[in-house]
Amino acid sequence: MRWIRLKSVPVSLALGLGTLASAQTGPQGGQAPTLTPEMRARMAQMQPVIDLAQTVRLLPELEKNAATAVNRAQAKALLTILTTLQRSSAVQPNDARKYLTQIEDRILTEKQLSALDGLVIKAEAERAAQRARRPAGGAAGQARIPGLPGGGFGGQRPGGPAGQGGAGGQNAQPGSFNPFREGRGADALGAYIAALRKK
Repeated sequence: MRWIRLKSVPVSLALGLGTLASAQTGPQGGQAPTLTPEMRARMAQMQPVIDLAQTVRLLPELEKNAATAVNRAQAKALLTILTTLQRSSAVQPNDARKYLTQIEDRILTEKQLSALDGLVIKAEAERAAQRARRPAGGAAGQARIPGLPGGGFGGQRPGGPAGQGGAGGQNAQPGSFNPFREGRGADALGAYIAALRKK
């Protein structure tokens, strides 16, 4: 798997550390409840799924520049992975790791990967800015993890509290959910698949 570096730290690790830090301190630096060891373990187990969800979410951005848009052969290879994700009831961490490796090592070019790296860093900077704008205490007790239903441990699914109607919030378990099956993630993936099929 290809790692991108941010101040000598892999970006996937940096993103995880940033998420963890935001869960432990409020937006004004105030202390919030920390993650339990169980939550930390689940976060680590689900990291490949989180990384894959973020990569897939950012792939359509490559199409906005002719120099980084995927070609027909790349589109065909991506469609094999993306349609599988779209149909799966759950994404296992090992499968997520395999798909991410295929996308990064066998499908995308170095130029496309560099553009994707920039998008990842920009997305994290935007999340950090959003955290800084939250009112004091607004995120207390919640760990926002991109790609997880309900936003992460302790969060809420749209339309109901965590734990109701599916694998949301603190009930999310590794291999028990598919971030591409519902909501905006599913809609965005469907639109991207449709665009790839036209190439």
